[in-house]
Amino acid sequence: MQRSFLFLLLTTLAGATLASGCLLSTRSRVAPNTHAPRPPAVSIPTGQAQPQLGQGVQIVEASCIQGAAEVCNGIDDNCDGQIDEGCGYSSGQVQITLAWNTGADLDVYVADPSTTNQPIYYQNNRSPAGGHLDQDARGACNPQQPNNTIENVYWENQAPPGQYRVEVHYWADGACSANNGPTTATLSVSIGGRVQTYNLQLSPDQRLPVVTFQL
Repeated sequence: MQRSFLFLLLTTLAGATLASGCLLSTRSRVAPNTHAPRPPAVSIPTGQAQPQLGQGVQIVEASCIQGAAEVCNGIDDNCDGQIDEGCGYSSGQVQITLAWNTGADLDVYVADPSTTNQPIYYQNNRSPAGGHLDQDARGACNPQQPNNTIENVYWENQAPPGQYRVEVHYWADGACSANNGPTTATLSVSIGGRVQTYNLQLSPDQRLPVVTFQL
């Protein structure tokens, strides 16, 4: 009888404790400590909201479709923040891709904070900060080259903070390029997966400042 009474008493006290919420509140205080803390978020620079544009350069509201096939056209067709992936050149935290619509020989020049006086271009295809021109195209001057009207610059690692300046030159010293006349081009800039596209037109021998942006 004494054991039965003691068991009944303990059962009653346990039920009262559960009903009061004490055990539940004790668990809620301990639970957060059972989980490992989340790693801090990685901050990726996204560039300034309003970059400086060269004369005649226009912002293009380029459309993209999730899951679409990527076309080698200097545009992010599938909304993944990379430009022309699978076309033989690379993407990175910063990627700058130039594409044009004739056989002209256009050259992209990109100056990052580490190369203010010596931009990345066809005769200097790497910068100390990791920028790399990995697609140097010559249009009709090199008709056998794949994607011969697209040039691409990307940063292999973390791109340096500071000011970036992008210019495009229409080389017209040879008939293979000069005979193509005025040429329309698009320039897409991806910064941390956010892409902005610009439209421009150049005449033979023209060198045009396209966009200056800040990281």
